[in-house]
Amino acid sequence: MRSLRGVSYEVLERGNGRPVLLLHGFTGNAGWLSRFPELPVRLVAPTLLQHGETGHQPIKRAKMSQQVRDLSTLLDTDKGPWTVVGYSLGGRIGMTLAAHDDRVTHFIGISTTPGLSAAERRQRRLQDEQLAEFIERAGLEAFVDRWEQLPLWHQTDEMRAALRPERLAQHPAALADSLRSIGTGSMPSLWSCLDRLPRTDLIVGEHDIKFQQIARNMRVIRPDIEIHEISDASHAPHVENAQKFGTMIEKLILGGI
Repeated sequence: MRSLRGVSYEVLERGNGRPVLLLHGFTGNAGWLSRFPELPVRLVAPTLLQHGETGHQPIKRAKMSQQVRDLSTLLDTDKGPWTVVGYSLGGRIGMTLAAHDDRVTHFIGISTTPGLSAAERRQRRLQDEQLAEFIERAGLEAFVDRWEQLPLWHQTDEMRAALRPERLAQHPAALADSLRSIGTGSMPSLWSCLDRLPRTDLIVGEHDIKFQQIARNMRVIRPDIEIHEISDASHAPHVENAQKFGTMIEKLILGGI
């Protein structure tokens, strides 16, 4: 565990070399480090607030600005420069960090978004609150059952079996407050800040039509953004096509050194 601005974070590390920060998605934890190949870099994977062993904080303490300040403190552990890899929720946090901390010189986003318009945010906050209340009312297992049925997954029985224990290891109240504190409806939009991003690569699954379009829209604003598609995968390409993901992430990380 590591203290970041007074909060104890679970942080896993592996390897030596240039530092790479790995930020997991909603219902995940630092253990996603195991999905990355052996590389000549220092991989640093924290469990984000409201998840796993890092645990539950008040909603105001887990807002985007607070989590980014925590991660900026984590960057102090190495002079860098840093590469940041973020998946979904972790991608939204990582993109915000990359836009505001010049020690990040390369951002790799997996199935992620710069956020929503003001009107879309209002509607999404209502949806996030409804899901948070469902978690609190029905319990974690009922939520995981519901989450597994979302159409954004290109999910096999093997994938479901691999991710279910990780999802069931969460704390219901903390997960509900993650939606309230840093759900897509609560994060400040980054669409007007894309010019602040460093070198940016976006990974999307072949079947994840929504996030493919988001990536293309980002590239309209920032034509130098590179988009990389993983075949036979949807919203979780690092799990759904682990072999292709491993090859691609190795190329992208080492290409940035």
